[in-house]
Amino acid sequence: MARLGIGLVLIALPLVEIAVLIKAGQLIGFWATLAVVVATGALGIMVLAQQRFAMLSGMLKAVNEGQPPVAPVIDGAFLVLAGGLLFSPGLIADTIGLLLLIGPVRRFVARWSITAIATRSGLEAGRFRGDDGMSGRNRSPGAGSGPIIEGEFKRLDEKTTGPGQNKGVTRK
Repeated sequence: MARLGIGLVLIALPLVEIAVLIKAGQLIGFWATLAVVVATGALGIMVLAQQRFAMLSGMLKAVNEGQPPVAPVIDGAFLVLAGGLLFSPGLIADTIGLLLLIGPVRRFVARWSITAIATRSGLEAGRFRGDDGMSGRNRSPGAGSGPIIEGEFKRLDEKTTGPGQNKGVTRK
């Protein structure tokens, strides 16, 4: 069902973009509309060029400060998305791209999208939700919620048999 929605959006969005461009051309004129599209495209190229190394440097800075580099990576990814939307011709994509250039809006959209992805994938407060639909903190103690200890063991009450020795099998 989600694929059908995505497919419809991918078909409808260019048609809506064309309709908005035509309406803008009627309202402000062809040359003004063309100037807006070219200016936002140039702004998109500048954002993409600026983000080329900014995400990497922000990630390295966070690691050097002992913090997880998730925030700079997500912020940089949304700035790259904003640059791509600005570069694409269309006033709706340009508007979304300009909104993503605003820091608080970008962080709100990032937080919302990460929460939505985590909810859909079964992640809850940093834990994986198993097939039983329960997160780790709601399970009973006997349901594997304790620590996992790896190692080897040997039963002392069993007699070991070497290769070729069959226990309990007699040959005639």
